[in-house]
Amino acid sequence: MVRAPFYDKNGMKKGEWSAEEDHKLRSYIQRYGHWNWRELPKYAGLKRCGKSCRLRWMNYLRPELKRGNFTEEEDALIIKLHDEMGN
Repeated sequence: MVRAPFYDKNGMKKGEWSAEEDHKLRSYIQRYGHWNWRELPKYAGLKRCGKSCRLRWMNYLRPELKRGNFTEEEDALIIKLHDEMGN
């Protein structure tokens, strides 16, 4: 059972992002860029605050964001740099 979205006193939606919201944010940023995070939700047609949109883009939706495990080369580089520089 999924909880209904919560709207705060300012009419901003809180909680999980839907696929439709992700699509709106992704397509808006790819078309116009992110010029002002506080104004972006209004122009993108989202009922979210600017901080929520920024965090969603930076942590989940950016195309250059890599997900998953490290490759063997990356593991070797991490171990080598740790040996050289420490923590």
